[in-house]
Amino acid sequence: MDRNKHVKKNNKPLIFVLLALIIITVLIIARMMMKPETDLHVNEDSVLLTSSATEGPTPEPTSSPTPEPVIRRGTSEPIPEDIRASMQGKSMKSNASVKFDDLRYLTIPHYDFDYNVTTGHLVVAAPLAEEVLDIFAELFDAKYPIERMELIDKYNADDFTSIEYNNTSAFNYRPVSTGTGKLSNHAFGRAIDINPQQNPYVYSNGTGAHENAREFWKRDISKWSREIDRAAYIGNDTVIYRIFKKYGWTWGGDWSSAKDYQHFEK
Repeated sequence: MDRNKHVKKNNKPLIFVLLALIIITVLIIARMMMKPETDLHVNEDSVLLTSSATEGPTPEPTSSPTPEPVIRRGTSEPIPEDIRASMQGKSMKSNASVKFDDLRYLTIPHYDFDYNVTTGHLVVAAPLAEEVLDIFAELFDAKYPIERMELIDKYNADDFTSIEYNNTSAFNYRPVSTGTGKLSNHAFGRAIDINPQQNPYVYSNGTGAHENAREFWKRDISKWSREIDRAAYIGNDTVIYRIFKKYGWTWGGDWSSAKDYQHFEK
């Protein structure tokens, strides 16, 4: 019995040592878990560097570029000299009672038939210039599509050819198409023809002069084949009609006999 007691007494220091080692190990593990690891790098001189020593300053966040504002309203200016030269003898006849200074050259943003934003040009009477810009700004907001907007001089001031290309135009010193010899409001820059293919001049018998507009002689748009043609349609239930009427313009589609669906005048 005395020998066994002696053995137990000799085991106590060993137990204390083991317990101490366990406690130290636990503390080391806990410390390692609390301290984030750092990557070590070696520079060219074989000096150990921590990742915090090699990293540069935190870069400033880059902001997204500010998108360019959409320009919805066009500009007006006196007829430039090069445009005057291109109009002389074409839309501006030598015997014209209207002078270049009576007119303004407009640059107008609009949606084309692919709904891309592009710019076109009109020549209109000077007193109507700002109002026309307001009208086309509202048409831009409504995303009303216009296939082409070029000065009629590109077509040698020939109204028939301009219409064949579905060109939107304004000033052209010419008489009305009825053969009376009376000057058209186009001759004074006070009329605009818009998308003339989809909105043709239709005689009282229901036919028109342009075969490429045959589908559009009848104004039942539910039977038209293309969506863009329906979007370009002008009728008294459309936004383009309401905008022009708001500014006091009259529409050829309201005429009693022949109908000029492309035509607005003031």
